[in-house]
Amino acid sequence: MNAPVKIILPDAGPINTLAAAGLLGLLLAPPNTQIIVIKSVLDEIIIRAPEFRQFIDQNRSRIEIIRTSVCEDDARRISNGEALGKGRGDLAIADFILNFIDDAVGNSPALVIFEDKKLGRLRDLEQFSENAHFITTAAYLRKLEQEGVIASFDETWRQVVARNSSADPQKHRDRTQ
Repeated sequence: MNAPVKIILPDAGPINTLAAAGLLGLLLAPPNTQIIVIKSVLDEIIIRAPEFRQFIDQNRSRIEIIRTSVCEDDARRISNGEALGKGRGDLAIADFILNFIDDAVGNSPALVIFEDKKLGRLRDLEQFSENAHFITTAAYLRKLEQEGVIASFDETWRQVVARNSSADPQKHRDRTQ
């Protein structure tokens, strides 16, 4: 990971997984990375993983928050006292993937780290920049092991699984893409 790399976190899964294990710092472990997160996802995460707010504040220069049109609509609805309803986070993710990802990626290589299987299906669409590579949290950690950032994927993954109440980390363990 020598060239500058953008790490795009379109859903809360990878953040929640790493936060529960106390490993958020691995998102920025390579010194040449920048994180991109969707505002709606950020709002959802802050409620469940408040330590992510501190992580953002400490690393503000390396984290970009994208406001999609769904995010803007949500802000308007909230200011008008309207309920948002269910599925708004998924709509913001779809809005980002369909309308914002290419601008966010630009000419840099980007890792789109996901755990939601719906996002995994999107990686095969031909509409994305060839610079965007969809990988699971486990695949990202395997890459960190290859680059010598972490000593052992297996040890790190044991820590992830042991500290997560969700079954998601275990079922995503063997996905390398």
